[in-house]
Amino acid sequence: MSRILITDDSSSQRTILSIILQKLGHEVEMAGNGQEALEKIEANPPDCMLLDNLMPVMDGLQTLEALQARNITLPIIMLTADLQEWLRIRCLELGAAVFLNKPTKEAQLKEALQQILSTPQSSEVPCT
Repeated sequence: MSRILITDDSSSQRTILSIILQKLGHEVEMAGNGQEALEKIEANPPDCMLLDNLMPVMDGLQTLEALQARNITLPIIMLTADLQEWLRIRCLELGAAVFLNKPTKEAQLKEALQQILSTPQSSEVPCT
């Protein structure tokens, strides 16, 4: 299946997401912050990234901005407990394909992955 980069500062969240993704047949890579994720993406781009917003060193918005500045495009699913509408809008403007609230249900994540991994990157994916 696909190789997915989980970027979240919470090791427990990374573990939970990893279990779900591996159960769905995906290969998983992990990063604890946006800077670490950028390094992994530049070395070997994943098929998709799950990205938290609130992280030390480089948060989700800064990561999206850095990817945009470097002209790196890949499907990104934002996973955050922050429910502010401005954040959802800004993440989508910066290239996130889907914005999901934590805690994310397995079915929501599976549906989002099916949508973005089966859709050409140039197509916009509906947000949930």
